[in-house]
Amino acid sequence: MTTKKTRRKSPSNIQVIDKFLPTNDFITIKDMFTGDETAWYRVNGISGDDSTNAIVNPLDNHYFVHLIYLNYQQTSNHFTTVKDIFEKAMKKHLGQDFRAITRIKCNLYTRTEEVQVHPWHSDSAEIVGLKGALLSLNTCDGFTGFEDGTEVDSIENRIVFFDSTKPHHSTGCSNAAYRMNINVNYL
Repeated sequence: MTTKKTRRKSPSNIQVIDKFLPTNDFITIKDMFTGDETAWYRVNGISGDDSTNAIVNPLDNHYFVHLIYLNYQQTSNHFTTVKDIFEKAMKKHLGQDFRAITRIKCNLYTRTEEVQVHPWHSDSAEIVGLKGALLSLNTCDGFTGFEDGTEVDSIENRIVFFDSTKPHHSTGCSNAAYRMNINVNYL
């Protein structure tokens, strides 16, 4: 499968790391969410402002989520494994720029005929200094877009670090059964 490289239109504070997790840790995480043991919950609307996608195709205006950690509380049996793997890797790559995880969720966007660009959103405007990390669990033609014009392709075990208080958007995919990623918010 051919994928495009990360595209940037201007200087950015977005950091992209390929092969973020050691292979064994990545396989553990991927198997956890592609196996039969994980419950997925359908969410109507891709973001708070879902009007854009709803107009394009209201039948595709949904995605599936597996919430792992929210408001400092475990919400999944996968929490300890995911937290331990992510904390170790984030401390290694971010050092003192990483203090605590505030939310972890896994997103699953089903395939559509064409890649659907989802509406702009920010993860939270209330938490000063909130950052985001998005780890791709599979390679596909989906991507994450940022307000500076940067587009980061979904490539297995690629992570992108960004300011999650700033507008960004997801997409679906058209050349794989799904686009799956793990979104981590942290301070």
